[in-house]
Amino acid sequence: MSNAELNELKQKYVAAGAASPATAFADRAENAEVWDADGNRFIDFAGGIGVLNIGHRHPKVVAAVKAQLDKVMHTCQTVMPYE
Repeated sequence: MSNAELNELKQKYVAAGAASPATAFADRAENAEVWDADGNRFIDFAGGIGVLNIGHRHPKVVAAVKAQLDKVMHTCQTVMPYE
């Protein structure tokens, strides 16, 4: 979907109080770059939580996430924490 199509869906389904004023939607990211739904490339100056230090999709982090997903995706930590 294009940014315009995604914006139409956002206007229709996302509560105005929770909506972001941003009009570009991230499609993929690698290292310090993000591409939007229209294929435009941006430097990720804002950095999402958890990617500020090493960038998007670092191979070691991707491998660790895949290994964890093969074991347990998530539990309530107060009931049964995991490794």
